[in-house]
Amino acid sequence: MKLLLIGCGLTGGAIVSNLIKLNNVKDVSLYSRTIKSAKRLASELNSKKIKVINNLENIKDFDYIIIALSGMSDSAREESIFKSKTTYEVRQDELKYNLGAIIGIASFLKKTSPKTKIIVVTNPVDEIANYLRITLNNKDIFGFGLDLDSKRYSKILGKPVFCIGTHGKAIPLINSNSEEYYNSLYKKVDSELMDYLKRNGIPHQAAGEAFVNFFSKLTSNKEEVVHVCYYIKKDFLGIKDISISLPFIVKKGIVSGIARIKVNNIERKKFLNLASHLKKSIEHILLTHKKLVSYK
Repeated sequence: MKLLLIGCGLTGGAIVSNLIKLNNVKDVSLYSRTIKSAKRLASELNSKKIKVINNLENIKDFDYIIIALSGMSDSAREESIFKSKTTYEVRQDELKYNLGAIIGIASFLKKTSPKTKIIVVTNPVDEIANYLRITLNNKDIFGFGLDLDSKRYSKILGKPVFCIGTHGKAIPLINSNSEEYYNSLYKKVDSELMDYLKRNGIPHQAAGEAFVNFFSKLTSNKEEVVHVCYYIKKDFLGIKDISISLPFIVKKGIVSGIARIKVNNIERKKFLNLASHLKKSIEHILLTHKKLVSYK
């Protein structure tokens, strides 16, 4: 496979350092809005699989494009972490920085081959995935994030747990009859992550390792279940025509449907609330896009 990584910061670096270890990855091209950071990363990795590209004029030949760019400075992110109450708020803070960066590359992404699949790592994942799906008129946009939430819930609960919803506000499918238990569980998971962020910053290496596991399953020759933000065409729990994070069945990068999951009334209610909020956020993003484009 031929891959393109857009965004060569710490997260992008952690991702590509793991991807080049995969046998089915032939080469990875690096692109950054500042060519210096792409060259620096290439030098650090020192791999024959890596090459740097200067622009996005010709991006038709890639099997996957991974978007990990960030428009938010380290100092702004640190400030957001210390002023926010939840990690979800931090990711929403990133939107005002990252949307402009994504809009800046959207015209180039329109030139990609119909066979090229795009994976969004840039936060907030669910909003950015929807923006690109609509702007590019491309249903093959994947968002990576819920897989991390699932791992965090699974660790605390001591067993594998499916999740649904949006990255940072995942709903674990545990079939509890207590809404308060879901709320307290979310608070526990999120508080632990916030405490970690305040002490250590973003866990880039862990994210890179989790991504390569996600990518390996996504591109596997056998059926796998992955948590991913993807387009829902048919009705699911009362929503459709939106990209949202769920456990999907995948094989060779193709989604065949939603995994067989059971959702109780409390989980359904929470999911519908998240979907409603996501739709409003998408509407706001599209309005912002129009303003930015008309201003230019």
